[in-house]
Amino acid sequence: MSGWSKQRLALNFAEAFQVQGANPVQEDYFEINVDRGIFLLADGFGGSAGREAAELAVKSARKFMEQEAGDLDATLPFELRPYYSLAGNVLLNAIAFANQTVFQRNQGRSWEHSGGASLIAGYLEGKLLSVAQVGACRLHLKRERQMKQVAAPKTLLSQVNPFLEEGEGDFIPLMSIGTTRRLEPEIVEVELKAGDQLFFETAGVGKRLREAVGRIAGPSVLSQLVDEAQPGLQANASMIWLGF
Repeated sequence: MSGWSKQRLALNFAEAFQVQGANPVQEDYFEINVDRGIFLLADGFGGSAGREAAELAVKSARKFMEQEAGDLDATLPFELRPYYSLAGNVLLNAIAFANQTVFQRNQGRSWEHSGGASLIAGYLEGKLLSVAQVGACRLHLKRERQMKQVAAPKTLLSQVNPFLEEGEGDFIPLMSIGTTRRLEPEIVEVELKAGDQLFFETAGVGKRLREAVGRIAGPSVLSQLVDEAQPGLQANASMIWLGF
């Protein structure tokens, strides 16, 4: 059970967008439930099968979170870690449930019809944001004038080279939804403050687009920025942008 205040930090805006890059198949998928403080973003791979995997992963995780999040009497079916809050444990189990769902869908399919996905999920309980991430997605936190990466892809290169910059080297995440029976998501929990901004991102976003969004005055000019950014992007990119 979390010891943090349950009074929800005021959310000033919640925006999300997709940008179509060079990839003709849009494999990203996201869903938001502002009332429950649930935010989910997936980056599929495998063409149309990847798009299916991303949507199935998000919908499965969201269903689990909406059923279990905030229920102090919930009996979680997979794992319980005493060093995470209740929300963190719900997220851990939601990712496991989403992975199980996509993995089972892939069974009996040929490799060209089997897709997988990276998935990042956030749950806001009071001022505490719990995040679970597996694969290639990222979360950045902007506080005042500083931008800090909160959740990052886990790759072989990033493990052996702690100074590796974003975009450097071969980028192959060690885990992904739907490709293995069991996985271990990265769990991060952070206390938010008024004025903070959050950027849930797929792999295609990159530093330039993220910083461009972070510089604009508010969501009223977001659509114009996205339209201007689209021609310069190689990969498809999606973001959930939250302002408190």
